[in-house]
Amino acid sequence: MAHMSRYLFPLPCHRFWLVSSLLMLTCLPAVDGQAAQWLSIKKTDANQLMIDKLSLVEEKPYTKAWVKVDYLTPQKNVESVDRVYNHAKALWYFDCAKRKAATIQVFQYDQDELVYSAGTSVKQADFIEPLPDSEVEITQQYACKWQAKEKQRAEALAQRANNPVMPAVANAKDKPAAPDSVAEPPVAAADTKPADPNTAVAKPLATTTEKSATAKNDPANQAAPAPGQKNAKEDTTGKGREKSAKPDKEDKSWAYSGNRGPDKWGSLNPEFAACNAGSQQSPINIENTIPAALKPLKRLQKFPLKNIALKDHSLILDAGTGNMMVLDQKPYQLKYISVHAPSEHQIKQKSYAAELQMVHEDKTGHRVIIAVMLEEGAANPALDKLLGSLPREKEQSKPLVIRVTPNDLMPAKPAYYRYSGSLTAPPCTEGVQWIIMKEALTISRAQLSTLQQAIGEPNQRPIQDSQGRMILE
Repeated sequence: MAHMSRYLFPLPCHRFWLVSSLLMLTCLPAVDGQAAQWLSIKKTDANQLMIDKLSLVEEKPYTKAWVKVDYLTPQKNVESVDRVYNHAKALWYFDCAKRKAATIQVFQYDQDELVYSAGTSVKQADFIEPLPDSEVEITQQYACKWQAKEKQRAEALAQRANNPVMPAVANAKDKPAAPDSVAEPPVAAADTKPADPNTAVAKPLATTTEKSATAKNDPANQAAPAPGQKNAKEDTTGKGREKSAKPDKEDKSWAYSGNRGPDKWGSLNPEFAACNAGSQQSPINIENTIPAALKPLKRLQKFPLKNIALKDHSLILDAGTGNMMVLDQKPYQLKYISVHAPSEHQIKQKSYAAELQMVHEDKTGHRVIIAVMLEEGAANPALDKLLGSLPREKEQSKPLVIRVTPNDLMPAKPAYYRYSGSLTAPPCTEGVQWIIMKEALTISRAQLSTLQQAIGEPNQRPIQDSQGRMILE
């Protein structure tokens, strides 16, 4: 237990006091549900050490994993000795190259009741060398071996892709001819090496494909350009280059369907890589929640919305300045509200007619998004005003002459869920704190039809894998 305590609580007491409320409300470890696969890696008469195989991932330059320890006898909390626990979970990061580890999040339970939680960010964490034979060292050895095996497997796959197995031929020096449907990659002149005069290599006969390629490259066989048409080599205007560069510019656009739909976002632009490669993507299905006695949100949302626009595949409401909220003792300003139909999040497998997403930012760019679900029912007075002010053209922003405040778009009941996720549209940036209001507002069928026609197509990203994340309520 002494070894374990040092890594469950590596930070000074005052730092835990500052961050415990934040981590308590962000992302709990995978618990005994379908999202976790716990593997026992050490069992003694005093405790059992386990690792969640599904949470074991590489986050360069680290390898991270959730671990848990079950104790046979109650343990005392080193920060608050009057608290005891018999079950602990922690998110550990391992620097395999330097043989160091750090604790990012800690949760302690007395039976099933959460009695203590704390944590920090990876940048602020203290990476220290594990004590010999400690739980941390045992887990680090397992995680780093896994990392090495994954690296070897990736290298083997890459080598196999670059050097496919070729069928045996009569003369090993003769390279088999490529089939007509496969183009042989040209050899760069810079990589060409002078032939060894002492080595005689038989030159293979040209294949039909090679003869065809030779004929095409022979100036004598080139057809003369039509009158008024310039040869590609004589084009000095740069128009050809501009035309070929245009698709690259178009690749930065995205959509909710087709060949630029959600499953292709990560490959459209390097800036969108997180859309496919991220581990904390949104939206998700809100389920398997953990009671955490979340405090009511502190909001100042009495200033009217300024503008309305149809852009970025959504209905966007510009919030102007003045509307604020406070989360974890940190102020955030409401920037805009986007409307999605149907809803992007689900609550216990239930989808809604639409979803309002109120995007807040602090001074450093960190985001908190409050999501409000809309279900079919009575007409919504605030939405009625907004839908009556829709601009006629897309990508056009129109000032709002009617008065609608963000508070008019919030439910009366303060209860909510909370989890850590991402933006639901490119670039899918992670580190977003999501607040999902439990109570839904209503929208009439006529209002929903007007909204859908204005947006043009469903602007809903599919549900993402929760990756072992848990949701607080």
